[in-house]
Amino acid sequence: MNYTDLFFYIVLFSQIMFLSYYYPKRMLIRIHTIFKNYPPNEFPKLYPESIEKYKKSAKRYQIMNHLMIGLGLGLILWFYITPRTGEWDQVIVFWYFMIQFLPTIGLELWAMKYHNAMRLLNKDAQKEAVLQPRRLTDFVSKNLLGTVILIYVIFVGFIAYVDQFDYPWFGGYLNVLIISGVFLFFGIIGYRAMYGKVKNPHQSYEDRKTDIQTLMRQLLSMSIAVMLYAMLQISLKVFGLESFKAISISLYFHVIGFLSMQWPRLDFINFDVYKDKPALTK
Repeated sequence: MNYTDLFFYIVLFSQIMFLSYYYPKRMLIRIHTIFKNYPPNEFPKLYPESIEKYKKSAKRYQIMNHLMIGLGLGLILWFYITPRTGEWDQVIVFWYFMIQFLPTIGLELWAMKYHNAMRLLNKDAQKEAVLQPRRLTDFVSKNLLGTVILIYVIFVGFIAYVDQFDYPWFGGYLNVLIISGVFLFFGIIGYRAMYGKVKNPHQSYEDRKTDIQTLMRQLLSMSIAVMLYAMLQISLKVFGLESFKAISISLYFHVIGFLSMQWPRLDFINFDVYKDKPALTK
C-alpha cells in the first residue's frame, strides 16, 4: 500500500464519520433539544402531529446513518482487499456520497410534510405582512456576492487558458455552461426562498429572514466551492495527478457537509409564536 492509498483511506474514513456520524449527531442534538425545551403542552403549534411520531422519525434518521457508516467501512475494506487501478475510485466515492446523502434527503422530505401539516392546521390564522422590497443584498453581504462574481470571472479565464492547449479530454466552454447551469439551479432555490410560499405559517418575519440569509450564504459559498473544485479537477488532469482525484472529491464533500451545517442558533429563534396565543410579529 502506497502513501496515496493510505491518504485516500484516511480521507474517505473522515468523510464517513463526518457526514454519517458527526453531522447527524449535531442534527439529532438540535432536534431533541427542541423536544426537551419546547414541549407540546407549552408549544402546541410546533407539533401538528404527535411528538412520538417525530421521535420515531428521528430514530429512523439515526438508524439510516448508522447503516451508511457500515456501508462506508465495508467500502474501505473492499478498496483495501480488491486489486484495482484507481481509475474508478472517484466515481465510486461520488456514488457512495449520493447514497450517504439519502438520510438527509429523507429529512428534507419529512420537513416538507411537517410544514404542510402546519399549513393545513393554520388555514384561518392571519399574519401581518411586511411590506418591504426584498433584494438579494438584503440577505447577503456585497463582499460575498462580489467574491462569487470574481471567482466566476477567474473560472472563465481559467477555462479559456486551458482550452488553448487543445487537450482531447477537455470539454472547453462546456464547463462554463455546466457551472452556469448550477448557478441557475441555485438561483431558483434562492428566488423561491425569497418570494415563494411561506413554508412555516407561524414563523416570525425575523426568523424567516434569518433562514433566508443562512440559505443564501450557503448557496453562494457552495457556488465558490464548486468552481474551485472544478478548477482543481482540471488541474489534476493537466498535471497527471489523477490518483488524487478520489481524494479531492471526498474533501469536496467534506466542504459541502460543513456548509450545510450552518444552522441558526436555537436560542435566537422566537418560539413564542408556537404557543396557544402567539403575539403578532412583524
